[in-house]
Amino acid sequence: MSEFVDRTAELDVDGEEDQSVGGSEREELDESGDENHERQSKRSHEQSDGDDNNAIDSSEEEDDDDEEEIAKVREGFIVDDDEDDNENISDAEREDRRRKRRKRRRKELAEEQPTHHRHEDEELDEDDLDLVMENTGIRRDDDRSAKRQKRIDNGLTDIFSDDDKDKDDERELDRRRGALDEFEDFIEDDEFSDEGEAQNESAVPKKPAATGALIRAAIPGVNQEQIGEIFEIFGDGEEYAWALEAEDEEAGEDYAEEQQAAELKDVFEPSELAERLLTDEDNAIRVRDEPERFQIMRKAFSSYELSDEDFALEEEWLVKEISQQKISWLADHNDLEVPLTKAIKKVLEFIVKDHLEVPFIWHHRRDYLLHQVPRKNNDSVDEFAAERLLEQDDLWIIAYLDIKFHSTVERKHSIQKIFKSLEITDTLFQEFFASAKSVEDFQDLGEYINFKYSARLKDVSALSTANGNKTQASAKRPNSRYAAFERIRSGPVYNIVRSFGITAEQFGLNFAEGKKLNFTEDSPVSPLDVSTPYSRIGEEAADVNYAYDTPGDVLDAARQMFSEEIYHDVRVRRFFRQNIIVPLLRISVHATEKGKKTIDDSHSFYRFKYLCNLEYQDILNDPETFIEMFQAESQNLIELKFKLFQFNLVFDKVSELIMSDASSDVAAQWNKERKLALQDSLNKLILLTCKEVKEDLLTKCQQAVGMKCRQSLLDKLDQAPSKPLGFEPGTTPRILTISNGMGDPVKDAAVSVFLDDQGRVVETLQLGKLRDESFKQNLVEIVKRRKPDVLGLAGFTVSSNKLRKEILEIIEAENLTAGAEDDSGVESGLEVIWINDEVARLYQNSSRAIEEFAELAPLVRYCIALGRYAQSPLLEYASMGGDISSIQFHRLQKLLPEELLKNLLDSAFVDMVNLVGVEINEAIKVPYIANLLQYVSGLGLRKASGMLKAIASSPNGYLNDRTELVTQQIVTRNIFMNCASFLRIPWDDQIASYKNTDSTEILDSTRIHPEDYELARKMAADALELDEEDLVDLENQGGVVAQLMEDDPEKLNELILEEYAEELRKNFNQRKRATLEMIKEELQHHFQELRKPFRILSDEQVFSMLTGETPETLASGVVVPVNIRKVGDRFLVARLACGLDGNISALDMTDRKDIIHPSSLFYFGQTLRAVITNINYQKFEVDLSTIESQVEHALKKSPGASKRPADPSKWDDYEEDKDILASQSKREKEEKQNRVVKHQLFKPFNAKQAEEYLAPLHRGDLVIRPSSKGFDHIAITWKVAEGVFQHIAVLELEKENDYSLGKILRIGDHNYSDLDELIFAHVQSMVRKVDEMMASEKFQKGSRADVERWLTTYTEANPRRSNYAFCLDTRHPGYFNLCFKAGQKAAVVSWPVKVIPNGYQLNGFQMQTAMYPTVPELCNGFKRMFGQQLEQQKRR
Repeated sequence: MSEFVDRTAELDVDGEEDQSVGGSEREELDESGDENHERQSKRSHEQSDGDDNNAIDSSEEEDDDDEEEIAKVREGFIVDDDEDDNENISDAEREDRRRKRRKRRRKELAEEQPTHHRHEDEELDEDDLDLVMENTGIRRDDDRSAKRQKRIDNGLTDIFSDDDKDKDDERELDRRRGALDEFEDFIEDDEFSDEGEAQNESAVPKKPAATGALIRAAIPGVNQEQIGEIFEIFGDGEEYAWALEAEDEEAGEDYAEEQQAAELKDVFEPSELAERLLTDEDNAIRVRDEPERFQIMRKAFSSYELSDEDFALEEEWLVKEISQQKISWLADHNDLEVPLTKAIKKVLEFIVKDHLEVPFIWHHRRDYLLHQVPRKNNDSVDEFAAERLLEQDDLWIIAYLDIKFHSTVERKHSIQKIFKSLEITDTLFQEFFASAKSVEDFQDLGEYINFKYSARLKDVSALSTANGNKTQASAKRPNSRYAAFERIRSGPVYNIVRSFGITAEQFGLNFAEGKKLNFTEDSPVSPLDVSTPYSRIGEEAADVNYAYDTPGDVLDAARQMFSEEIYHDVRVRRFFRQNIIVPLLRISVHATEKGKKTIDDSHSFYRFKYLCNLEYQDILNDPETFIEMFQAESQNLIELKFKLFQFNLVFDKVSELIMSDASSDVAAQWNKERKLALQDSLNKLILLTCKEVKEDLLTKCQQAVGMKCRQSLLDKLDQAPSKPLGFEPGTTPRILTISNGMGDPVKDAAVSVFLDDQGRVVETLQLGKLRDESFKQNLVEIVKRRKPDVLGLAGFTVSSNKLRKEILEIIEAENLTAGAEDDSGVESGLEVIWINDEVARLYQNSSRAIEEFAELAPLVRYCIALGRYAQSPLLEYASMGGDISSIQFHRLQKLLPEELLKNLLDSAFVDMVNLVGVEINEAIKVPYIANLLQYVSGLGLRKASGMLKAIASSPNGYLNDRTELVTQQIVTRNIFMNCASFLRIPWDDQIASYKNTDSTEILDSTRIHPEDYELARKMAADALELDEEDLVDLENQGGVVAQLMEDDPEKLNELILEEYAEELRKNFNQRKRATLEMIKEELQHHFQELRKPFRILSDEQVFSMLTGETPETLASGVVVPVNIRKVGDRFLVARLACGLDGNISALDMTDRKDIIHPSSLFYFGQTLRAVITNINYQKFEVDLSTIESQVEHALKKSPGASKRPADPSKWDDYEEDKDILASQSKREKEEKQNRVVKHQLFKPFNAKQAEEYLAPLHRGDLVIRPSSKGFDHIAITWKVAEGVFQHIAVLELEKENDYSLGKILRIGDHNYSDLDELIFAHVQSMVRKVDEMMASEKFQKGSRADVERWLTTYTEANPRRSNYAFCLDTRHPGYFNLCFKAGQKAAVVSWPVKVIPNGYQLNGFQMQTAMYPTVPELCNGFKRMFGQQLEQQKRR
């Protein structure tokens, strides 16, 4: 990409601009000149050889022909003005015309060329040739020509010397002859290129001319004598060589023209070019000497330069904005207001005038951001102390506000241009324009011009269009909504507007000053009387077409005109916006009908459902709430209403400024009209300004939340690599990462990945399943073989905690140690750490992961990302690219504009990358590291890629020192200033074998900027106490800085830096005190690790990572659904949806006293609600309670109740109570119409609907539904079998009201306390008994008739035997039929069997009833009962 580097302003070694052509370009020109010279020399030799025998003296003809030819050539090159000036013809038509002219010119030349050619090709003697070349400036090189001709002759000799190649030569000749035969068509279809492109002919391969010698040697079977006769008769063809050469030249020129015209946009789609950043706009960004991020931010502006006046205005405006944002800080530092103002102005100068990016300012202009407070310590040595005036966030805000101000300036120039085009004088406009500062001010001026001069704008637009000059003023057409007012202004009705006694401009001055500077004069005639002549009933109607029907209509039109003039007055708008709207504005939330239904007391929006009387600052103090309000409004759940506090009192005061002081009836009538006009105008202003305030608040709140996202990312990036014991901060460890994914001990095997200290994947190994012995063996083997410095873990579920426990036990049992040693040189135990996996989860299935490790499983790629994260969180986050927004930095980040979020996240990367620096030579070799280069100060995606390619294509392929960025024309001046100090070139021969120590600068391995190198050397020399002679000697030994490194860098502590700073301030007007401190630190510790230590995850963070739960979703007091996994004597074990196991003690199960054993109330697989009482994050355990009263209490707690504003005046209790009463009334009304029970199984069905609902479900499924017996009953319908459903009536006792559920639920003689108990103890008990019966061998499928036939068949086959069987009684759901036949001749008898909870009830002989708990006991009971029946029959 070196071609994209801007070479128009190159720096020489001294930093001065060099406007000369680069060395490489001069070499190309020289080579091109040599090749042209050789070509001309060769052609002259060939022509002189061919025409030597036919030379004639014809100098006169030659001159004439030359003049004619020149004239023709001129005719060919001079284009008719009419043709070229015609802008209506297309490029294709213009090219077609050129093609035709070239054909015509070629034909004319071909007719005259043979004769002329013979004269022109007469051989020149050596003196003439030298003279010609001397005059043309071409250096003759006889040796080179001779050598080239010799090489050609030798080549031809070698080609045709072998007799065995006759067939190949014949084929070659046929090919050449074929090419000659096609020349005519080729010439006709081709076109001559312009002379300006002839220099490119050396790049196009030419066809060799068919010389006589070549043809003679190429005809087999013909001797030389015969060939000579042929050539004597027909010639050798040399006289036509010019045509072939011309054709070759023309073809070459056309080819070069086509190649030159071909561009990337002709080959690739625009979308592809945009994706690859290769559009014209991208290329312009690459070459421009301005930081890439600045160019992108400023691309919307046609010109970014500011006049001195505008820059002063920006300084004033920016100081006000930043001071407002730091108002709380200024309250504690009121003595720093002046230094803060100077700092803000200086930062703005660095950004706007010097084009310095935020990181450069923060690191190398920090003195201007500090207020120095020198002080003495006990040893009387100066100690540097300063108060920081601006933070790094403030610098970014200044950069963004600078863009906002430029938008204002652009609007200002647009308004000024429009006003000048009107060629009028307007004192109000000119005065207000001079004091206008905000976008709103210029917006007001624009509307003022459109309203007041709409007719003039229309005339200017029409005139400009007629002249074909579409300026900005004419391009903006006047607004048609002002046409009616323009007719009033230009008509007689405007006399009534004048009769109001005061103009809008005069009132605007009164309003802005708050007092009557202009007094109102009353008309002696009443408003209606003044209006009568201009109505249809008036005798003096000026214009029938525009007259009004009644005087009242005329007065309404005049009053509306006056109101519009007040509304558009710029003074009125500014004062109203600044002095009324901001202090008096109140914002209230009103729920819509949809919102009242949707936002209940458990909804997250409930906390602002009834907010009211919110002030401007209240919104800014809680930006998250306003963004959620805006979201709720977009969903039509709420409406934000704006009103002015005590506006009636304000209006009364303002109206006094427009009314007259007279007390007559006529004056009262006019004052009434003035007051109506003022009220209309102010109402419109309220709507306008409230809309502006709403948009402004949303922008500021989004910016505030975006800054929180930026800070969250900064916290994630501000981590050094994981530091095992004995490691220096910032050193990359070797790491072994392990994960078993979902953590199923039966299905999921654990995998491991080992990464070396360069981040390379050295080994991947499947350790096996956790329960297998191979897991331990594989783990011990890889740890002992690879000796990792640290072992990292992560996973997807809480089962990963079991993996960690197992690994810790193995490490302890096997005494596994780390590869690193502690400070005493003793091997330390292998440290096991949890690693944040938010990047790894996104990486494992990403396209980047597949591209890097396509052959590896996703879980292995997951482990690779874990290891990389532990080695460098910064690199891992940076490699995500645009996917970084997939990570949650704030719960509301998805509600922010994408561009805003991206810019703020990028700024976090910029800050951290420039803090750490980038090893530029490593970035050239490793794309993973190259991801950081785009965030270096001054660079971006485009400039970074161009820099990498330029360095890679340089002679060395790397950088020896930072100055090569300039000397090799890799970057331009501003870019070098911004990026130089952040590109690190390590000064270590052992790890940087590519170094040339003679040309390497040791300071390039520090954060010191090249502009301060001399200062660093001065400090080093003073620390070593060296004189000038010693310095000269040290230059040959690596310099004074190298000597200081070898000697003792701590000597720098003896320097009094305050004296250095004072000298620099006096002599060079530079503030360098903080810079001197930085230089000292860097000389003592090159690029010392400044990031915070690697963040070990807390128990709460590990808990959230493995469970996916957050403090908002899982905390004490939260009600969650749980599934019973174990029922013990004194405890229950339940599992939450996130995979956690919860413990329920006996005291937390129920408050019922009649429960003997938990199994009578709870069972395996049961799902119920529980409230969390405690969470143990370290053990991944949760304590739960299923006591119904505690669960209900937790559910009734409103999530918004605890977040209500402290000020009760900001919460609308009246509206809340009214909505609660309305909701209860509506619910009761609905319950009267249709009974509703709060239970997950309740359905508002009747019996038939319940059966239809249960038909496709499983046996035992049920629904709870309203009962037809009234409000004291509910019904339960459950599925007994396919097509068989039982309906159970439940009596409710101890009901609070008709619509509440009874506290006692009764079915027959059984009482239950709630529905869950009833379902478990009654219905599901019967379901189990039905299952038991249908699983019995005595059960027969089918109807009763089918069973009777089976019994009959059985007894017929076994006449002396009896048998019995059970079948479903489909006519009586919940019953079975016990059918039996006592022998062949006996009839089939059926006894009913009723299913009851925990057993069966048999209704047998003589209506005897008996209950049996199991089927076998039922069968035995039946046999006894049947035996009793037989005995009684025998007695009879």
